[in-house]
Amino acid sequence: MLPEWLPWLLQVNDSQFPSGAYAHSMGLEELVQRGVVKKPEDLEAFLQHQIIPSLLAFELPYLIQAHALAGQGDTAGLRALDEELDAWKLAAELRQASRQLGSRRLSLIQKLDADPALAAYAASGAPCHHLIACALELRRLPVAAAACAFSLQTLSGYAISAMKLMRLGQERCQFIIHGSMAILAPQINVLVESPTERIGWFNPLLEIASMRHARANERLFIS
Repeated sequence: MLPEWLPWLLQVNDSQFPSGAYAHSMGLEELVQRGVVKKPEDLEAFLQHQIIPSLLAFELPYLIQAHALAGQGDTAGLRALDEELDAWKLAAELRQASRQLGSRRLSLIQKLDADPALAAYAASGAPCHHLIACALELRRLPVAAAACAFSLQTLSGYAISAMKLMRLGQERCQFIIHGSMAILAPQINVLVESPTERIGWFNPLLEIASMRHARANERLFIS
């Protein structure tokens, strides 16, 4: 039997879903300009040594908590997590990008899903970070599916941005995404089965790149 949530997941996790993510590189543009990421092999290493550890130690543990709160309709608990995320994002550019993406995603989701809980959260004045919006959007999915979907969004966002910044074809881009997800997927299962209470990841490379990017003389992406 086709799961009821599958058509919804395919729609909202599609790369053409108009969340505005195409306008953000989340610090990658500055890393390319500085020569840290110059070729496809560098992008693979960047995803595997910077982004995947960040997902496992920081974003996914928060997403698992947010997914549970969203499923319970706990707006206050979700708001508290949202405020924590806001404090964690030290670079203003990354913080603002996350809030813009989350607000835009939630605004569209409200039009597709008439659940009053979505409108209530949007009107609450919460920062509405992208991770929180995704938790609300995917609240009816199994948590493992939600975590996998969020991870794919994150990894593919960097890879697709890279195609605009370096010599990287679509086929190689998909190989990189596939390889990264193959590494991450088994660890998502472990994380879902045994959630960690210890959450945190310090990534000075992206923080510094984002701060420098904000002062770049010219740039293709907002962040």
